[in-house]
Amino acid sequence: MSDQEEQMSGQPHDRVGADHAGLVEAMNSAIVAVGASGRITAWNPWARHLLGYASEEALGRPVDRLLHRVVEGEPPPRRDCRILRTLRTGVPDHADGDSFTHHDGHSVMLAWSSAPIYADEAADEEHGAGAVAGVVIVLQDAAERLRIEREQHDRMAQARRANSRLALVAEITTVLSSTLNEDEVLRRLVRLTVPALGDWAEVDLLMLDGCVERVAATHREISPADIARLEGPLPPLPRAPRGPLARVLQGGMTMVISGDDARPYSDEPLTAAQHELFQTVDAHSVIITPLAARGETYGALTLGYSRPGHGYAPDDRLVVEDIARRTGLALANARLFTAQRNTAEAMQRSLLTPLPERDDLQLQARYRPAAQASWVGGDWYDAFPLATGATGLVIGDIMGHDLHAASRMAQVRNMLRALAWDLDVPPSTVLERLDAVMDAVSDAELATAVFGRVERTTAGSWYLRWCNAGHPPPLLISHDGATTFLEEHGMLLGDPGLTDARPDGIRELPPLSTLLLYTDGLVETRGTDLTDSLTGLRRHSAHLAELPVSDLCDQLLERMELSGEDDVALLALRVPE
Repeated sequence: MSDQEEQMSGQPHDRVGADHAGLVEAMNSAIVAVGASGRITAWNPWARHLLGYASEEALGRPVDRLLHRVVEGEPPPRRDCRILRTLRTGVPDHADGDSFTHHDGHSVMLAWSSAPIYADEAADEEHGAGAVAGVVIVLQDAAERLRIEREQHDRMAQARRANSRLALVAEITTVLSSTLNEDEVLRRLVRLTVPALGDWAEVDLLMLDGCVERVAATHREISPADIARLEGPLPPLPRAPRGPLARVLQGGMTMVISGDDARPYSDEPLTAAQHELFQTVDAHSVIITPLAARGETYGALTLGYSRPGHGYAPDDRLVVEDIARRTGLALANARLFTAQRNTAEAMQRSLLTPLPERDDLQLQARYRPAAQASWVGGDWYDAFPLATGATGLVIGDIMGHDLHAASRMAQVRNMLRALAWDLDVPPSTVLERLDAVMDAVSDAELATAVFGRVERTTAGSWYLRWCNAGHPPPLLISHDGATTFLEEHGMLLGDPGLTDARPDGIRELPPLSTLLLYTDGLVETRGTDLTDSLTGLRRHSAHLAELPVSDLCDQLLERMELSGEDDVALLALRVPE
């Protein structure tokens, strides 16, 4: 049938839209009216503007031949045409954006809605709205709206990506600042960057001897055991580097390369080792950036993708470089802390005297410095033979946490030794005299201490005489696990306003019992009740009572879960059988 014949074969209801031609022509949207036979009965100028057909070309034509709605590149069969579905069912329909074919063949993106037109009004609810006489279709250009929506979607995706990267940088910053342990810093770093910034990551450090070591590595698919085999010493840094890793370690800038770019130079073993890693992780795109701070390069962070099609754009490079700068600063701080801590600890340990060796009594001591160098300071222990043949025991703590506290500790320790040497007087008298001279010969302000003498009677039994000046109570541990705190205590040292006498205590030491003297760092932790900590000390000591005294000390330090906020001194004496 020709188009003219099609136009002449209209049915009674094909006048839909023609009676309102003026209104249809004036609409600012494309209006297409379709009669009951599916032929176009109205076609306004906006329809011509969107689809390219003049009204004389459109009127009388089957709508499914003119409005070619394309699904997956092909027009749908007539029976599946949603434009005609409203005509068949009387149910309105719409779409926010479908592809239609323009008169010249190109695709246009249109939003549309269709509504049925009934031949007569419903007589009652039972018989419905009557026969469908036609359909009115409203079309609008959706290309601009969809373009704006895509741009908004892209901007939102970029914003989410930026926020995600900022959150990652913030999380990494928090992690880096939470510890000064260099190895832990780098292992946390690679775990956080994968898979957010790559499929795999590794860190190579320049060691003090000029060698290079791969200290941390991870991969999103390779098992931790297999990836751990990639860690360890690497060949030294060449004098005239050519490979990407060697150039970055030599103080170079960030490099973005493909895995094939790191070809193994025959005269550069370090680059060959890096190339071997790239082959193992199937590297396609790689970024290598220096870990540097304060003018010194400490190592390099290498990130990469094992999947084709992934790479590092300029904004990715900025994020990786920012993370590397923060890591470099964390490494600088960690190494500075380590140097300071080693100096403070060496000084503190040099001030702690060696224990006397006796055939009868077993003596063990432990010292654990605080986690921060600035907290190392005033805790000390001491044990020394007295002129009377007894053994003097001291545990003490000078108020303060710094190197000055350590030097004041040495002053007080030496004074106490001198005062206790040949005075056969109660321990409280020794501490009273120490209190009197502290202000004159030392700049120490306040201190706590326990001073005791361990003596043996003519009958062969052992006993302790002691005096406690404001210090945590000594703990007596029987061989069978019974524990007793020696509670007698008095005022601390160094405060002229405290004039009360300090009581002396005396207690027999059973065979194979252990006397434990300790500083408050063993039992005082921020946020923990002291009573609970002392109860824990008793419980752990009871379980460890039968161990050799050296093992008892080590196990106690491990079980008490030290916070690291204070240094800890521990002195243990085991009585012979």
